[in-house]
Amino acid sequence: MAGWLNIYAAVYNEEFQSIFDTTQLYGKQLIWIGTSVGLIVVLLFIDERFFNTFAYVIYGVIISLLVLVILIGAETKGATSWFEIGGFKVQPSEFAKFATALALSKYLSTLNIKMSDLKLR
Repeated sequence: MAGWLNIYAAVYNEEFQSIFDTTQLYGKQLIWIGTSVGLIVVLLFIDERFFNTFAYVIYGVIISLLVLVILIGAETKGATSWFEIGGFKVQPSEFAKFATALALSKYLSTLNIKMSDLKLR
């Protein structure tokens, strides 16, 4: 929330502008904040077995998106690491962090490793 207000303050001019104007950077940030809150609520209601079942599938889809972004991604400041969807840009590498952690936790849980049994030397 503070970031949203900081963006508004950074581009503020003397003419009155609505803080909810979606054509401005702060309006786009507000849309992302709303989308994130909605996504958080959805993720909280998904049963844990879903993530256990589809961990490798999610990882595979994200890896495919990472390969695809190299081929057809939009270039921003010399880096081709974004998908442009309408007026928004999405960076699949951010989702790769989640997918990697999910796949790694699924993998480690199948090896019957007990972290409490590990000893430091």
